[in-house]
Amino acid sequence: MSTIPIKEGHVGDRTTSSPKGFRSLVVGAGAVAVPLQTAGALTDIIAAPDLETFRAADPREIVAGALSLLHRYDLPDDIREDYLSAYDGDRFAESTNFVRNYPTELPLLNDLLPRIETPVQIISGERDEFVPRANSEFLHERLPTSKLDVLDAGHYPWEDAADEYAALVTAWWQGGYANVGK
Repeated sequence: MSTIPIKEGHVGDRTTSSPKGFRSLVVGAGAVAVPLQTAGALTDIIAAPDLETFRAADPREIVAGALSLLHRYDLPDDIREDYLSAYDGDRFAESTNFVRNYPTELPLLNDLLPRIETPVQIISGERDEFVPRANSEFLHERLPTSKLDVLDAGHYPWEDAADEYAALVTAWWQGGYANVGK
């Protein structure tokens, strides 16, 4: 875990003069449940003994496979290329370290969740093939000030249900976070 230095000022929805650091958060599409609840390729990545399999694979094929699971939206070619090129070279293999640390990191997060007072908007996809809904419910049940919205979407709800996702985030940023937990 890392520490973010707090300085006077304001960046987006982050109030940097506050000792808490953030006025509110929007999160989703990530595994958080303890015990771990994942599915499909994500489970395989976490369980892999090392990174060699991922280094040997074509990262564009792996990412294209994940993108093929969009249910309601066809990505424009330039956006698809952006996703694919973001993982070129060794970047996909190296990025798997983040999720491969879930078994040791998530129990630590679990212990911290009830102490997070920052309002959190949780948005997840009902048909997420990698991160079952139980994860967003787990998070919502443990955060004292949170709101959960589950969209008719897969793992990429910001793409698959963009209008609904944008409406939720906009309402949250426009002050919806202030009414959570009241």
